[in-house]
Amino acid sequence: FQHYYITNNLRLIMLGKVYLLLYNCCLAFGWSTVLWYTIYELYSTESTTTVYKRVEVALKLSQSLAVLEIVHAAIGLVRSSPLTTFIQVQSRLVVLWLVLDPVKEVQADSNVPMMIIAWCVAEIVRYLYYALSLVDKVPYVLTWARYSFFTFLYPIGVSGELLTIYSVLPYVTASGMYSVSLPNKLNVSFSYPTFLIIYMMGYFPYLPKLYMHMLKQRGKILGGAAAEKKES
Repeated sequence: FQHYYITNNLRLIMLGKVYLLLYNCCLAFGWSTVLWYTIYELYSTESTTTVYKRVEVALKLSQSLAVLEIVHAAIGLVRSSPLTTFIQVQSRLVVLWLVLDPVKEVQADSNVPMMIIAWCVAEIVRYLYYALSLVDKVPYVLTWARYSFFTFLYPIGVSGELLTIYSVLPYVTASGMYSVSLPNKLNVSFSYPTFLIIYMMGYFPYLPKLYMHMLKQRGKILGGAAAEKKES
């Protein structure tokens, strides 16, 4: 019985690794596709106005699939905090589905391609790193990129998200989008512009802590990787 249990457990671990390898490879490809079409559109049109429309489907699919990372953390498939993973994933989903998607006027803003490119580069590096980690074949240059690119991609991406949310405020205020006013049967009111302002303010307490945590991780990981490289 013990032998069966161990064999079955090993089989589940192997299946989990295969699934994660496929998942990370697919997402690396998905974000590479988004980056390619973003750059192509910028180069071919010399304009930022049509970038979002060009990459919309691939962008939505690639980013929405990140929801599975919360599930992975929750069921123990990866060693990550479900809460931390949720916080990191939900911010982009809010920007993508509750801000960019319904407010067509903002999709042509110049800050949108900047944000998309920052997302793409960060995610391509991250998913490639995760995929190669599963087979213990991570080159030092990829490790360095994983723990260095965030120093500039993170501020660019976050700035793009905040600028995008800020840009929609006049439109959602004028249209009353997603807002609920009194009187109504439930006797409740909801102001979507106010929600977005509070949501933007929520970035500021959390982001410095996360950034400093990532800097500490960078020192820890790159310091160890450099030492191993030197020894070999």
